[in-house]
Parts: sequence; structure tokens; C-alpha cells
Amino acid sequence: MRRESVAGLRVRNFSPDWGLRGVPVKGGKTRDIPLPTVVRQYLGQYIDNIVAKENDPLTADTPIFWSTYGRRHVGTIWRPMTGKNIWRLCKVYGRLIGYPMLKPHDLRHGVAMEVYSEHHDLEQVRALLGHTRIETTQVYAQIQPHQLKAAVNFYESKALEVLS
Repeated sequence: MRRESVAGLRVRNFSPDWGLRGVPVKGGKTRDIPLPTVVRQYLGQYIDNIVAKENDPLTADTPIFWSTYGRRHVGTIWRPMTGKNIWRLCKVYGRLIGYPMLKPHDLRHGVAMEVYSEHHDLEQVRALLGHTRIETTQVYAQIQPHQLKAAVNFYESKALEVLS
């Protein structure tokens, strides 16, 4: 998902038996996004234990993700997360893991690359990302440098066997 879609998630979008339903995405459209069981369970517990306690009563329009921060003379502020908050979190955690240039879109790109390298199905990646045109998705099908290196190593070992 893009950062604005994540920030815009509401309780009504969460479906415990599916994942996310009716998520607003780029272009004013909506998408249904399946989630793994463990992620659905975690998100359900987060909504029940954190979001519901801070937002009594919990409604369908209650945002799922919130940002808290302190302000002098005011105290702790609790506001719905924005795309900019997600950007900042990526920067902070990116520095902590040694990747200071981490951007939210890198996470989206990384998941797409993993799915493609695991299943080798560009159409599946297209559907996952919500692209309307397969040409947009083809960037994920380009050969990566580590793949070239692995191919060279394979053929080098075969050549050494033949020459020995």
C-alpha cells in the first residue's frame, strides 16, 4: 500500500476474515487487500486493545493508525496518522537499521520484488500492487545484479568441472 492509503485506513476497512476491504487508493478508487492470518490477528488485537481504548466509542470511521507526541504546556497529543508521519517513521527506523535513505515506497517495492522472485508471476505482482497496466509492473521483472552474479557463479563452477 502507499503511505496515504495506510494513513487513511478506518475501522470499517478491517475485515478479520479477509484483511482490508474498500481501501481508498490512488486515483480515487478502492481496493480489497488480503492479509496473512498473523497480520489480521495482530491488527485485530491492535484495534481492540489500543485503538478502542483511546477512542471510546469506537466507530466505523475511527482511524486505525494514530500518532502521539508531546507538546510543551499542552501534554500528549493523540491525532490520526498522516502520510507525512509514515514518511518520518521510515526515516527514523531506516537510520536505526543502517538504511538512512529508507522511504515508504521502498517497502512497497521490496514486497513486490519478494513476491516476484518467489512466484515469477508478473500478473500476480500487478494485482497485488493495484496497477492497471502490466507495463507499469514490468520494472519488477528486470534482472537484478545479485541474480547476474549467481548465474555467473553457476556457469563458472560448471566450466571449472569441465576443464578439470
